[in-house]
Amino acid sequence: MKLRKKFEDLAREELSKKIKERQEVEERIHATDFKISEFEREFNNELKFTISPQKLQQLIEYREFLKKERIRLIKFLQKKLSEEDAARQEYLKKKNEREVLEKLRERKYDDFITEMRKIENKEMDEVAQNKFLRNKINSDENNKKQA
Repeated sequence: MKLRKKFEDLAREELSKKIKERQEVEERIHATDFKISEFEREFNNELKFTISPQKLQQLIEYREFLKKERIRLIKFLQKKLSEEDAARQEYLKKKNEREVLEKLRERKYDDFITEMRKIENKEMDEVAQNKFLRNKINSDENNKKQA
């Protein structure tokens, strides 16, 4: 039973790790979204003024880089979500196995207690029956002595 609990704990730790990894990727996506938003604002401001072709090319390349980075992070997030789901399924499987074994153990213990009570009741019935027979025999002997 302790081994099953240990397996469940390990699966829970792995799930926690996967959740944390997913959250980190989501934070990176939000940071990239913020960079894109800031860049778009700065880009629009730059377009209001005279801008060199090299600067314009750099800005466009940077914008493309940010978009590609966001796409890469989204794909990475999908991978992390898949890993998290697999870890969650594994954890639930281990938890279920432990719970089933605990219920089985409890049921076996209850069956044992019930069987012990039956044996105890049987022994008590035998004791009561022997006492009754002894009393009856003693009573019969006393009746014979008196007669």
